[in-house]
Amino acid sequence: MRRLGAVILTHNSDDDLPESLAGLLAQRGVLLDIIIVDNASCPARLERMRNAFRAALPAGHHIEAGADAPGGYSCGDGVFITNPVNSGYSAGNNLGARLAVALGSEAVLIVNPDVRIAASDHLLRLSDALFRDEQTAVAGPAIRNLGGMNENPMFEPSFLQELLAPLLMAAAILPVRRGRNRQAPRRRDEAVVKLSGCCFLVRRSFLEEIGYFDQNVFLYCEEAILAAQMRKAGRRSAYVADLEAIHAHRPSTKGDPARRQRLWSRSRRYYHARYLGYGKVRRTALAISHALVIALSWAQSRVSGGAG
Repeated sequence: MRRLGAVILTHNSDDDLPESLAGLLAQRGVLLDIIIVDNASCPARLERMRNAFRAALPAGHHIEAGADAPGGYSCGDGVFITNPVNSGYSAGNNLGARLAVALGSEAVLIVNPDVRIAASDHLLRLSDALFRDEQTAVAGPAIRNLGGMNENPMFEPSFLQELLAPLLMAAAILPVRRGRNRQAPRRRDEAVVKLSGCCFLVRRSFLEEIGYFDQNVFLYCEEAILAAQMRKAGRRSAYVADLEAIHAHRPSTKGDPARRQRLWSRSRRYYHARYLGYGKVRRTALAISHALVIALSWAQSRVSGGAG
């Protein structure tokens, strides 16, 4: 059986973690090391997550961020890593991914705590898709949100589409699309441009090749960056259309939408410069477009708040 690591990055995720753990513990046909990385949760909620971890994995180990792999670890024990600072999505997942590799994982599942995996052969089938072709670096399933929409594969806008996003948003023709295509591929394993970062399996050798996830972004655009790294390396991603996970994400719990748009804009501008090589004119035009999207998001939040 293949040995896999599953990294769950948490931040005040005590409501979601027990169900996330239950889905992973039900997996069959693979050897699985579950690694929780907590990014500076508040003390009470952190303790609830530690208790959930102890209940699910009684032999589990607790270590601090930066510590070596725990001594006496046996496959399947599980590890809870406490990170005293919220270092962001990529940096937090790197803590878990590096440990998974150190423990001997052939591939690492990156999975958000609000993702629900029901099928007991989910990771077996996802790993089969990943290892079927040497050029495949990442594999991901269909991701259904609470509204029933598939979030995979993700939509990657062109320069013009991104530039015109404020006009589309203002006209209420189409939401700003950082998300998904309307039409998903139909074949079982389909090469796609970009997969959702909430649940995907990445090959160990590719992680080592790229030096793990790019930590220059705190949040957002990680999927676009990973897709660009795969293009540069001549690798592909596999979308497994007949395999499904549920993303129980509630945007209303994530705070000020304008603040989230500002974080997205910062990450996106880094991506434009570092991975797309956009010059000053294009970057300036997109910065203006982003500013308009942020303003529209702020206005929409005020209207929604007033209506509520």
